[in-house]
Amino acid sequence: MIIDQLIKRVKAASAVDKVIYINLVVFVITFVIEAFSYLSNDTSNFMITTFALPNSFSQYSYKPYTFITYGFLHANFIHILFNLIYLYYLGNLFVEYLSSYKFIVYYILGSVFGGIFFVVSYAYFPVFNNANGILLGASAGIASLLVGLATHMPNYEINLRFIGYVKLWVLTLVFIVLSIAFIPNGNAGGQISHLGGAIIGFILTKYYANSFSFEKKRYKSKSNLKMVYKAKEKSVDFGKNIHQKQIIKQRKIDAILDKISKSGYNSLSAIERDFLAKASKE
Repeated sequence: MIIDQLIKRVKAASAVDKVIYINLVVFVITFVIEAFSYLSNDTSNFMITTFALPNSFSQYSYKPYTFITYGFLHANFIHILFNLIYLYYLGNLFVEYLSSYKFIVYYILGSVFGGIFFVVSYAYFPVFNNANGILLGASAGIASLLVGLATHMPNYEINLRFIGYVKLWVLTLVFIVLSIAFIPNGNAGGQISHLGGAIIGFILTKYYANSFSFEKKRYKSKSNLKMVYKAKEKSVDFGKNIHQKQIIKQRKIDAILDKISKSGYNSLSAIERDFLAKASKE
């Protein structure tokens, strides 16, 4: 019964909650294995050695999956605690104004590009010569979400305890500056991975914004062509009626597209989705 309830709870959970659950389950498994490894006098940990992102190019040929899996691993309780707090609040805000699908895309690609920056930095910066290191944690994915959200709505204000309301672009700028500033103070590879996640978050938001603008223009151009065609064949009065209907229809299309831009495609009702599908085929 308890297992069935847990399964139902997970199925009904939001995308943000599911990502948090995965992180928690992986964390528990990691430290259970570490406890048994300690008792066996074994310093290695299967989860870390298998799923963390290594800095050695020689290992990528048989462990390419680590560019994603490292984003669900954490070093200790404090590490996962702060990352999941950021993920919960930032992730839910992201889903509210964008979409659950984009949340997953930003989180995964943020981890991938953070991993790429980590690998490249170890390969080309002299400070890392002959250094061994691994990357783990959700920070790069979180950086992607933060920068993506700030690019989408930079003037949105967040109420921080003891500080007050802070605009999202200011919070993001502070995060990026601190990531750069902490590079010489330990965990340089991890701080560099934040920058990779931040850059892809910015690129994705610009890409989606341009795609939306293209779709909106496409609908408008199709609507204008239809009005000209019908106006030629019908009488003047009927042509005016057709023109008014087209204006109403175009306004409805624009309202639906604006809703997609703000809340994502999943926020549309079944009627709105059907209307948009028919309009795109006409």
